Amino acid sequence: MTEVPSTRRARREYERLLSERADGGRATEIPQGIVEHLTRAAAPVRAGAPVVAPVPVIPPQVMAHLVPASISPAAVVPVASTPAAAAPTAITSTAVAPSEIVLAPVTPAAHAAAAAPPPRDVARPRSAPRTPATAPALLGRPGRSKPSKKRRVANIAVMTAAFGLIATMALPAYAFSTSGAFTPVSDSAPFGAGQQSIQSSLDQAALSVTRDDYKAPTQDELKAQQLAAAAAAQAASQAAALKLSSGSAIAAAAYPSTVSPAVQALAQQLMDAVGTGQLVGSRPDHIKEIGYLAAGQVVDGCGVDIRVLQTIKVAIDNFSKVGVSDINRLCTGQIEGAGTASPHYRAGGGHAVDFYILNGHSLTGGDSDSMKLLRLLDPLVPPNTNVGQSGCRSSGSGFVNLSEFSDSCSHLHVDFISARGSTLS
Repeated sequence: MTEVPSTRRARREYERLLSERADGGRATEIPQGIVEHLTRAAAPVRAGAPVVAPVPVIPPQVMAHLVPASISPAAVVPVASTPAAAAPTAITSTAVAPSEIVLAPVTPAAHAAAAAPPPRDVARPRSAPRTPATAPALLGRPGRSKPSKKRRVANIAVMTAAFGLIATMALPAYAFSTSGAFTPVSDSAPFGAGQQSIQSSLDQAALSVTRDDYKAPTQDELKAQQLAAAAAAQAASQAAALKLSSGSAIAAAAYPSTVSPAVQALAQQLMDAVGTGQLVGSRPDHIKEIGYLAAGQVVDGCGVDIRVLQTIKVAIDNFSKVGVSDINRLCTGQIEGAGTASPHYRAGGGHAVDFYILNGHSLTGGDSDSMKLLRLLDPLVPPNTNVGQSGCRSSGSGFVNLSEFSDSCSHLHVDFISARGSTLS
């Protein structure tokens, strides 16, 4: 009965040696550990030493596998049992029975002989597979296929287009020149010679640069603006309080046969201004109509609306010189402008006044003094008081009680023919 190694490690080494033997047929080096393991049991047992397990018998078939193929199994040199610590011994030629064969430790010379390749005349078994290390390279390097003619032509076209694109992009860079661009100017003579001037076929005057003449408003101007805003707010509140219907306008009737004391006293104040030169008239002169009332005389067709007298009083209270050009055209026989339908003429006449001078200068109805008088009158006059020259000033004047209409820009017209109140407040 054939015995096999008893330990797992010995079995693995045993199987590995068998596979290597079947693969190459070459002698394989037996590790020193296996040799010691397999030969130590043959050592003599000394007194008191532990008992070692018996060494398994190696069959001739296994020995034939472990010995190179060029050596006959019968020529395997058996070795006498020696202690594990003894030095390696040389192989002798003494023949022994197969059952008594044991392995000797491998010497360096034996290792070199075992590692030598087998002779060339030894045939490799046909059933043994070729390993990648020993298999010859059967496949040669594949040859390069030459590109077709169409592909070569396409490659040439692409390279030509790429070269042309690069050359086109590079042209501006080559055309740009910085020669002298950054050289500092050391002489101003070329500029004085006119090299930087512009020649024109037309005669053009030299442009002059003027500074902005804007000035911040003074404290007095700011205060005047605040007062004007307060007056406009007051006029708006008064107009909202009245809210009279259109039928509540004071109808212009014939003047009474007597002059009331209030009208006479107001007319006398205006005549005092005439005496000082603060109030003047024009041709035809309408100052005489005020003089009749100051004297307490009732002259037919020369009456004056009390609201007209109050408006003139506001003007002389706020301006150094005031000029009146029209009051009652019925008294002077004037037929002009709107004719007999004019507030200067109809309903007994004298329901309108035209100013032509304020602060000693002529008026347009949109000048600063005209606007000043209108803003003074707006909160004082009754609603629906008419004022002309709407086209002579900017739109959106912001009046509350004054109703604007278009008129010539040679004077300032104010009338009460449709006003909703008998007097100024």
